[in-house]
Amino acid sequence: MPSLAEIISLNSRYAASSPAAKSPVAVFVGATSGLGEHTAYALARYSYEPTIYIVGRNAESGARVLAHLKELNPRTHAEFLQHDVTLISEADKLATEISAREKKINLLFLSPGFLTINGRTESKEGIDTKLAVNYYGRWRIIDKLLPLVEAAVTPNDPAASNARVLTLLAPGNEGPVDESDLDLKKHFSLRAANRHITEFNSLAVVRYASTHPSVGFIHAGPGVVNTGITREFPWYIRWTVAPLMKCFADSPENAAEKFFYVAATDQQYRTGSHIIDGAHKSLKERAEQKGYLDKALQDKVFEHTQQMFRNALATQQS
Repeated sequence: MPSLAEIISLNSRYAASSPAAKSPVAVFVGATSGLGEHTAYALARYSYEPTIYIVGRNAESGARVLAHLKELNPRTHAEFLQHDVTLISEADKLATEISAREKKINLLFLSPGFLTINGRTESKEGIDTKLAVNYYGRWRIIDKLLPLVEAAVTPNDPAASNARVLTLLAPGNEGPVDESDLDLKKHFSLRAANRHITEFNSLAVVRYASTHPSVGFIHAGPGVVNTGITREFPWYIRWTVAPLMKCFADSPENAAEKFFYVAATDQQYRTGSHIIDGAHKSLKERAEQKGYLDKALQDKVFEHTQQMFRNALATQQS
């Protein structure tokens, strides 16, 4: 990975890199705080006239983000869309809303989530909310908006294309999953949930890249970043973690520069599947060698996911 100074220099040339980079369309899901928020700010700074959708649950936080986007770049077309992506039905409404307004999406950046030590907590659609926000909801949105992402590809000049999907989570934790209980309905634990959502995101990135070769799919880890996400923890855990975060964590602004580089600037991520950590080191080869990205498992998890979508939507119709 280049140094931070080199990354910032390369990012600053983004708008001049191609006609598509002057007025990109980006959707940031989970961007009312953390890395999604700060990566959206980077896009506003480095583009000439971007269109940016901020998706989240908190309208007040959304308004704050929109105001700062306009401060950074008055030419920015920014809008907040209020949706709870722990629900598949809400993911569908979001996709319908954006599809009615846009003809292309250059960047689909997904980072919704929350930290919790609570056990299984089901939504009204019957899916654990942690699994939903970190996997099922994300990939329903990707599924539905992928035609718009593919529409951002420029067939006559593929090198100038900028059509990418980035899911920000925890690569490196891939491993064996309970294939008889993929949604952890029977044997839920926080450890198992973390393993399943990591494994599922990596499997999806590889599978979708094989079926949509003109788009770049990235499962990226943030590294240690002081985003304030530990506010979800009890006070006694926050009290312990806060000093460590101040000493060792990267700032959200610096981390966002690195992820904007992956999401928009660096051409090696333009197509294909990429599983990387916060230092942009590839973790894909290890997962492949261990058999964690096996094609049969890709297909099994994909079919399971589609069935979960059908089941979730059926609860809204009953």
